[in-house]
Amino acid sequence: MKKSTLALIVPAILLSGAAMADSTYVTGNVQAHDSNLHGSGMTSTLEAGHTFDNSFGGLTLLTEFDGIQLGSLKANDDGVKSNSPAYVTLGAEQSFAINENLWMAVGYHHLMANGKEVQYRPLVKIGYNFDNGISISNRTRAHIDAADKNANDMDVRFDNRIAYTLTDAAVTLSYNNVYVLAGDAHNGDSRDSAMDHELRATWNKSEGVQPYVEYRNQADNYNNAFVVGASYSW
Repeated sequence: MKKSTLALIVPAILLSGAAMADSTYVTGNVQAHDSNLHGSGMTSTLEAGHTFDNSFGGLTLLTEFDGIQLGSLKANDDGVKSNSPAYVTLGAEQSFAINENLWMAVGYHHLMANGKEVQYRPLVKIGYNFDNGISISNRTRAHIDAADKNANDMDVRFDNRIAYTLTDAAVTLSYNNVYVLAGDAHNGDSRDSAMDHELRATWNKSEGVQPYVEYRNQADNYNNAFVVGASYSW
């Protein structure tokens, strides 16, 4: 890992050093795909993080392993099958409680594969929790290529989420719209931009394991994925 990464992660740890630990979480899922988008018929994602309570709100440090190939390999458009490395994300996010309903967050995700830097991903979040069980949020994250830092090649990902917690059942229903604005689009070419749709139902038990099921339509209807996962916090 380069010194630039440590310069972002280490101060985050020091900032939280005097704060009392608030919570720890682990989450994971298994995804079944009907295309070769991820190179495998089935993949998995694992993530773990710790949130420190502080005077601003909460600081979360996290690690994610994404794109773990579990199923049989699928050939690409050239008929080639190949193993792909899992992507590893090291992240830090600081949240700010504006009032009882409104919150914001800033953070940074460092994406790596095979021990090499892939992308630098600064991000901002904003969300609002209504009193009737509805919540909305946005996450805007830049994807800066570690090998080519040309601004014209920087992708920007927008996650716009709306969720509703049922009043008579321990279930939360949510829809997340994911739009990735490709760097080429800054030059008038939007062919590489893509949109995903994610529908999820979560059993939102207040403590312990929270399982969920999800359907994803990815890359402008190129791939459909059925996801089963769970989160556990303590």
